[in-house]
Amino acid sequence: MLTTFSSIRSYIVCLLVIVFNYTAHSQELKNINTGSVIKYSKVSLDGTKMVFVANYFGSFKPYISEFNSDSTVWSKPTPIFESDDIAGFEIRYPQLNFDNSKLYFAAKPADKANFDIYFSELKSGKWSAPQELDIGVNSVLDEDAPAMSADEKKILFTRPLPPEEKADEYCGQLFYSELTESGSWSEPELLPPSYNTGCICSPYYARDNKTFFYSSFEEVSGADGKRITRKQFSIFWAKVDGLFRYNPKPIISIIGDQDLISPSLNRDSTLYYNVGVFAKGEEKILSSVRSQKLEGSFKPSDMSLLTGQVTDEQGSPLEAIIQVINPYTTKVFQEAQSDVNGIYQLFIPVGQQFSLLAYKEQYSAQSKLIEVEDLTMTNNFELFPSVAITFNVFDEEFYFPINANISLYDTDFNFIETIEITQGEQTNISLGKELNIIFNSENYFSDTLNLPFDEEVIFDFFDFDIELTRTLKDVSLSFADESGNNLGLEITVYNVTRNEKTKRQVKDGKITLQLRDGEVYEISTSAEGYSYYSAELDLSEEEALREMKATLQSVENISLVLDNITFELNSYELNSISYEELDKLVSYLTENDRYRVEISAHTDNAGGDKYNLELSNLRANSVLQYLQDKAINHERLVAIGFGESQPIVPNDSEDNMAKNRRVEFKILTEESR
Repeated sequence: MLTTFSSIRSYIVCLLVIVFNYTAHSQELKNINTGSVIKYSKVSLDGTKMVFVANYFGSFKPYISEFNSDSTVWSKPTPIFESDDIAGFEIRYPQLNFDNSKLYFAAKPADKANFDIYFSELKSGKWSAPQELDIGVNSVLDEDAPAMSADEKKILFTRPLPPEEKADEYCGQLFYSELTESGSWSEPELLPPSYNTGCICSPYYARDNKTFFYSSFEEVSGADGKRITRKQFSIFWAKVDGLFRYNPKPIISIIGDQDLISPSLNRDSTLYYNVGVFAKGEEKILSSVRSQKLEGSFKPSDMSLLTGQVTDEQGSPLEAIIQVINPYTTKVFQEAQSDVNGIYQLFIPVGQQFSLLAYKEQYSAQSKLIEVEDLTMTNNFELFPSVAITFNVFDEEFYFPINANISLYDTDFNFIETIEITQGEQTNISLGKELNIIFNSENYFSDTLNLPFDEEVIFDFFDFDIELTRTLKDVSLSFADESGNNLGLEITVYNVTRNEKTKRQVKDGKITLQLRDGEVYEISTSAEGYSYYSAELDLSEEEALREMKATLQSVENISLVLDNITFELNSYELNSISYEELDKLVSYLTENDRYRVEISAHTDNAGGDKYNLELSNLRANSVLQYLQDKAINHERLVAIGFGESQPIVPNDSEDNMAKNRRVEFKILTEESR
């Protein structure tokens, strides 16, 4: 930030004058100099355009001309504004910004007594009506001759000299202001005396944001204190280093009646300026624009002209913001906007490294790191309006994939849409909004993911892993004997859905389990001295049991039917569906290793007695063999076939006959051995 100028010691103006051979080196610009008065001309930073004020048709208005690099001729000037847009305005000192999209100038509306700084923006090929510059620079005095730096963060302009010192309308003092981080302009400060000698006009910031030029002359006073002569305006060179410590130097001066004002530079350091007599009351005399090559240390630092185009994925042009960012401080050095054709241009210092960022509302951003080595560089950007996202949704506890859908909501949780997602498949989501995405899956708690897609998005693909928590159901279990006494025992909780077993201790006959909603469980116990117990809980059913009471029978001389033990028709070969039930018996016998059991097989009354007896014996021994194969000692096993002799229900229906075709097991006590 610029320090207070009053604290800086005034420097003596260096009187070294570098005088160019004006007549030998200066060139007149055809098409622009046509016998009219040309004032306040400024060439654009890229050297392709020139703006100025001229009285081609009897009144002074702003004009623009373009340089044809092939023919090296400036085009015929055309008015910048439509007449209605500047009706009542007096305009002077126009200057284009770095990418020729904005025009700064001093203007005085018909309803005001003084000049202020205004700007106009080029939109769809048309310049907007004048807009006053933000509060901070303009005052009740005349603000004239605005000179905006290439990065548009610094401005030089003039305010009038005190009335007793003012020689004519061009006389002023140089002021300086900076754009603050808040976006307003700092309080303007008067440059030190070394920069404000005599009468100042038409400052110009060069492309490097440090070098600037202006015109100045000094009045000569006689012995009686009255001004008796007037020197001509000469062009001065100066430099800004934060403290304004460089003494300005005159670089072009001529002897005669002509003044040199409105200096400006193109990219190859050709200096353009106005030649004429610009004293008060003499606006209608002939004046013209000249150019002359600038040499030596007066040339500003090299700046690269960075150009490019911003398009979407299909190659259609986009109007986007392009920022040049210092990668070490993250501060924005320069900012531009591409036009309707997607074209942008920037001036950035040669020999430095920058990060380029292009972005557009409802589109992605793209960032590039560049080394600025050449005077001309090209960088194109491709932005996209949506991103591809893969959502992988997993069970939080066991991390297996689950099916889900997503519901999109805006930042205020207003519903947008619901999308079904499939594991591993991509979903396209548009950019430009902050999104809250809610993940839903049956029997799981929902979860929310925030995606700030209203901010800069650089990548076109995202992969998210989402873990959802299974909802749980409380299931109360109680175990008692035949007399109603609560039993302390160990139970096996088998998750049939996931084939997972756990052991739980039941104290005082009661326990509450938290089981995963929507899954199937089997609860079993093999308490010593009691019968084997097993029950299924299907929590996928809406009316699934929440409370289960089990009464365990003493093992003394009881026979228990083994469910789901089946054989092939007229065969003693076990069906595979029998294995699950038999494995439960294996577990029971393994945990109660001192028990002996009797395996008995029964048939219905279909067929002969002898056949049914033999078939039942074979089936009982098939079960015994299965248990032996599972490492149950054969000495603990007894197999008996009873044929049709012990029905449990009459054989009078298919259902009853199925019940009589059964396999039972009985714990053999000491007395029964």
